Amino acid sequence: MSMFSRRPARGATSGYSVIDDELTISGDICTKGTIRVDGRVEGTVHRADTLIIGAGGTVVGSIEAREVVIGGTLHGNLTVTERVEVQATATVRGDIHATAVQLHEGGTVYGHIAISPMDAEVAPIPIERRLALTPSLGAQAIAAR
Repeated sequence: MSMFSRRPARGATSGYSVIDDELTISGDICTKGTIRVDGRVEGTVHRADTLIIGAGGTVVGSIEAREVVIGGTLHGNLTVTERVEVQATATVRGDIHATAVQLHEGGTVYGHIAISPMDAEVAPIPIERRLALTPSLGAQAIAAR
């Protein structure tokens, strides 16, 4: 075994970027790697392989990704090909469409959640059948106005 072994070349999806808590970015983000937001990002559409929003982070704009973990605040819709995790400290104001969703107790979603394969057509939910979920009240049926 060599003392100075060669590291394998990094693939296109192995990049890792951090937006720290002192940084605000205005504009869209597009990466094939992972991005962690502890600061603030404002844009229209953000694309990444994996997007992590830290407990103090805020993202404004829609997200398209393979995997998303939310610990902070998201104002926008999510389209995720694999998994979304909404942690106890998270607030999501937008719709979630993903293959799998994990919602921790205390996490809040103000929007609709659709769990289905990405290639499946999702029919809209009639207003009289929608549910509102809150951490303290559980599920309540919303009456049609």
